[in-house]
Amino acid sequence: MPSRRPLVISLVVGVVHAAGLLAVALHLGYAVGPAEYSLLGAVWRYGGLVVVATLPVWLALRYRLAAPLVAFVVTAGYVLGMELTPPGPTFRDVAELERLAEPTGITVVENGLYIVRYMVNASVWTVGFLFLGLVEYVVRSTWHVFPAVGRTVPELSIPASRRQAAAVATTGGILHAAAMVWFAARLGVTVSGGWEWALYLFGAAGMWVLATVPLYLLVRHRLVAPATLLTLFVLLDARAEFTASVEDPHALYFGGWFLYLGILLVAGGVEYSLRRIEIHRRVESRL
Repeated sequence: MPSRRPLVISLVVGVVHAAGLLAVALHLGYAVGPAEYSLLGAVWRYGGLVVVATLPVWLALRYRLAAPLVAFVVTAGYVLGMELTPPGPTFRDVAELERLAEPTGITVVENGLYIVRYMVNASVWTVGFLFLGLVEYVVRSTWHVFPAVGRTVPELSIPASRRQAAAVATTGGILHAAAMVWFAARLGVTVSGGWEWALYLFGAAGMWVLATVPLYLLVRHRLVAPATLLTLFVLLDARAEFTASVEDPHALYFGGWFLYLGILLVAGGVEYSLRRIEIHRRVESRL
């Protein structure tokens, strides 16, 4: 397949995906038309819907990576399914809920907002799909029991050199940190005492470390467990916003990132130990 063709097909799928979801959202009564946003806001939301579909389709066509595409299809299907199956979204004025005499003009949506939250959080989903693709790429490049990838990345050998691993891990860390800091700011994650700047500085550094460490271990030492868990954390964090509540799980992920880092390191240590035991057994069997 020509090098540009996968990208063109992926972009077409991304545009169709965005247009389809927006059409459904407008049909259901959500205020997601271009008039509702500034130019930057519309580009961010509509562009996010395009990119979140384009990336996994491109990875599938270019490198034959299936996991990101499957995750995307399941996610998009879930969003549409929740919106289109009963009871469906219900729009109520706050006055009705609070039993006020006069309407307030403030609308509360029940049993809905899946498309809206999926659209506004598309950057987080995209990072999760990207990490999932990298994990699959390393697994299929390492173990011959799995089908080989469609083509290899010339700039990334597996196991990667220290320079390659550092570049991949640093880039992934920056993408993760940018998405999660924005996510925290959008959700209004804060701390009492006027120390928001310290929280966001601490959280931004932690988000970078939390992604950089497992990604380096993945491409340099082929330790799959830490990066797999990281990807799971990202996707579950985004998934939790579909049913957002007062107790936002992202606040723990953002402010308590060191707890998640500890889990990733323990998983990496267990995987490394199991591999050492297996290697030792193979050596003994040959003696």
